[in-house]
Amino acid sequence: MRWLGLRLRIAIALVAVAAGACWALGAATSDYVRSDYRRQLEDRVSESTRADLKSLMGVLLADPTALTANDLNLDSLTGAHDVHAEGVLIPLATESSMVDLTAARKYFTYSIGRFLQDSPGCFQPKVTTAFTDLQRRDMRVWTEQCGDLVMGFGLLSADKPDPRHGWLVVQALSNDLANLIPDPVPELNEVLYSESIYIVTGAMIVAALLAAVVAHPVKKARAMAEAVAFGNLAVRLPSRGRDEVGRMSAAVNTMADRLTGQISGLEQANETQQRFVSDVAHELRTPTAALLASAEALEHPETRDEAAVLIAPQLRRLAGLTEDLLEISRMDAGRAHVERSSIDLMDLVNEVIDDCGAPTDVSLVGCFPLEVSTDPARLRVIVRNLVANALQHGAAPVTIRAEASDAQVTVSVTDEGEGVPADLRERVFDRFVRGDEARHGSSSGLGLAIAAENARLLGGTLTLDAGGRTFLLTLPA
Repeated sequence: MRWLGLRLRIAIALVAVAAGACWALGAATSDYVRSDYRRQLEDRVSESTRADLKSLMGVLLADPTALTANDLNLDSLTGAHDVHAEGVLIPLATESSMVDLTAARKYFTYSIGRFLQDSPGCFQPKVTTAFTDLQRRDMRVWTEQCGDLVMGFGLLSADKPDPRHGWLVVQALSNDLANLIPDPVPELNEVLYSESIYIVTGAMIVAALLAAVVAHPVKKARAMAEAVAFGNLAVRLPSRGRDEVGRMSAAVNTMADRLTGQISGLEQANETQQRFVSDVAHELRTPTAALLASAEALEHPETRDEAAVLIAPQLRRLAGLTEDLLEISRMDAGRAHVERSSIDLMDLVNEVIDDCGAPTDVSLVGCFPLEVSTDPARLRVIVRNLVANALQHGAAPVTIRAEASDAQVTVSVTDEGEGVPADLRERVFDRFVRGDEARHGSSSGLGLAIAAENARLLGGTLTLDAGGRTFLLTLPA
């Protein structure tokens, strides 16, 4: 049924449920009424049979020596019943004898002998057990169903001349002859059928409306998916309520938000990659152009000495740029490893100050010693970059302050210069961002980007304060 569509399938399912419920209810009701009708017939036959047994007991008291039905005056039995049925009296000679229909005598009839002639098997009850359990001058009444006949059996034990001698009263009532208790099942079925038509018709209307309500959010979701597929990333579903439809709308909106974010991230990554390639090409062009010019100058004796002096700085700049690019690529690929060890932070900072070659311009403030567990190589790269930037682009003196608490360790580097320009503070940790937009000098603009990524690998952060003069490194204690 998938080709029918969601709305039609929902409607068909609801109508099928309504029709099935009507059928089940009708069948259960008909069975109950039919059983109740049969019980009423059985009660009617049972009461009539019991009344005839009592009348028969009076007849036997008047003539206790009678052994056959013809010996008895059964006129009093014909008025003991009030149903249209057939009554038969059958003498029982012994407790093990079968019912002898040749000895039967009709004491009243409604159907002109139809039951006895047409259904002789219905007059053969299982009387042996019941007869054996009877006491003298005792009676027992029961009913059985035989085809469309409701049979009433009454067993009476005689006192004389043989204690085992008995009498069997049989009354038969046909369902189609029960004029006093009309069969309500056909009329009930007709009513149930007509009412079921109205119920199913109403269910079809309700199912159509409900299917439209249920399928509407799905239709909106399909329209939204089509709009997103054609590039409209701003479309969203109205999310109301906390039912399944509301949660589905919220989930679809969340999916759209994540998809939009991923697309934006991919676009930004693409732009970043293009800018990165452009920046790398630009950065490589300067030293390679200088090296090419120096190589050409080496061919002439008069410029050979001057060109030889220029080659080494350009090669160092090219080597440094290559190392930075390799480090950036390892970080992007997730192949950067962190090897932690316990070190004295103050000793590491002093080593960096000595490497920078300007101990008189840099002062260290902090508690000695200051033990931390970190990767010393990556921490040294971070601190060396901050100190070198402060000395190159800021103004002396440069102050390094190290502090520790139970939760974290902080290292701040502050210089007395004008600070990072305001227009660069938001993207100072981006790649190839430099204060000198003309790209003069030896800086490649990758130092702070590598420092920030190393801080992240160490579980900390690297930030710039609002004034643009202090870089703050925060690491877990």
